[in-house]
Amino acid sequence: MPKGARSQGQLSGLAAQFGVNLNSGDPTQSPQLYIDLLETKSLLWPVAQKEYTITTDSGVVTGNLLKLFHIKQQRQAVMRVKVVEALDRSIKATVSPKTNVITLLVATGHPALSLQIANNVLDQLNVYNLSNRQRQASYERAFAERQVAEKRAELRQSESEMEHFLETNRQYRQSPQLILEWGRLQRQVDMRNQIYTSLLNAYETARIEEVKDLPVINIIEPPEVPIGPEPRGGVKKTALGLFVGFFLGCLLAFVADRMRRNREAQTDDFLEFAELKREALGDLTHPWRPISRVFTSRRKA
Repeated sequence: MPKGARSQGQLSGLAAQFGVNLNSGDPTQSPQLYIDLLETKSLLWPVAQKEYTITTDSGVVTGNLLKLFHIKQQRQAVMRVKVVEALDRSIKATVSPKTNVITLLVATGHPALSLQIANNVLDQLNVYNLSNRQRQASYERAFAERQVAEKRAELRQSESEMEHFLETNRQYRQSPQLILEWGRLQRQVDMRNQIYTSLLNAYETARIEEVKDLPVINIIEPPEVPIGPEPRGGVKKTALGLFVGFFLGCLLAFVADRMRRNREAQTDDFLEFAELKREALGDLTHPWRPISRVFTSRRKA
């Protein structure tokens, strides 16, 4: 199950206090994203390059999936495409629409190999998610750093203006106009100080996210080898094969018997009629044959 977004934005958090729900869901945490990621070369190719160990009748075999899937090609690009396609066919992922829980199934000819592939796929998903979050946090940290420097300068300017006002107007409370001016300067200082503090908090949060390496996928149930083989419907397939074979056998026997009866029913008159029919059809498709026969008979006469 993918974990939720890191944090709400400032605008979303402020709107939530007033009962306004802004849709600020993190699209990078959508369960469908992980389903689509399982079909990408960028995730499957690193999984295929990892080393696996299985036990066969001939002994222990160790190697990557190019070796274990028996993919042999002269061109590296072709081998990469074929092993990714074979790995994609071995993986099936589904998501529950109610709970957003993702179920990953891996089916190969060796249960131990399926288990290793499933673990490596989960590890690669975590690597992708962590690198994606850290990259995003790096961009946010760089942006917040620039904004902090800019707002710090604006805050210092406002504080300098307030300081200058107080130095030149020590008895400002006796003048309504000066009181209004002091209030305006004070609000400006407070507003810029609040903005500066918020950006400073965002900058520190981005710095922490940039180096945080905690897993971002909750493994509800770890991969395991099934007790028995996956049911393949052998009984149903056998029964269907027997039924289809019986039907085809009856059909072939009926056709053979019909052809035998036709051959027995062919008398001399029927054979002569069939020969004349073939000659007539031949004359229609080859008009020059009657003319040729006429000239041949004249030469013989």
